[in-house]
Order: sequence, then C-alpha cells, then structure tokens
Amino acid sequence: MGDQVSTTDLYESAFYLLNGCRLLLVEGERVNGSITCRLTFQGDAIGQLQIEYFNGKAVVPLFPFRRAFGQINAMVYSAKKKARAQIRQEEAAGGET
Repeated sequence: MGDQVSTTDLYESAFYLLNGCRLLLVEGERVNGSITCRLTFQGDAIGQLQIEYFNGKAVVPLFPFRRAFGQINAMVYSAKKKARAQIRQEEAAGGET
C-alpha cells in the first residue's frame, strides 16, 4: 500500500506522480481568504522521494515532468473551481437564514 504525503507544492506533486506515486486526493481549502489545494499521494518509496526532493536531489526527465506538471495543474484548477462554488453556495445559504 505505502505511506502517504500531502503537499500544496505543484512541483513536488509532479515529482511524486512522475515517480509512480498514486494521487489519492486533491482538495481545495480556504486559507487567508483564498483557495489553496492540498494533494495527497501514496507510494512505497514516497518517504525517500520526499527526502530527495527537499534535499535538492530530485532529478527528472524534462518533457515527462512538464506533462505531469500540466496534469497536476489542471486537477488543481478544477479543485479550486469546485471549492469556490461550494464556498459561494455556503455563503448564499448562510445569508438566507
């Protein structure tokens, strides 16, 4: 099954995705008046990958990395859009009571 890591860093996320980790969840959350997305990954070697990333040892082939980053960016955009709509809906419902 593997360990899990959550991050808001899109580059870190693309690195995990490119190295075979499974994206479990993308969730938008309100932080200081704006929406940020937290991505949760799972993988057997994710702890080692996280150490590599934060120690500046992450090496990736550029073209596949660009593709993975584009996929992550599209998922984050969709999650933020969904979170904004949910917040507007909650605010509208709160205003009626």
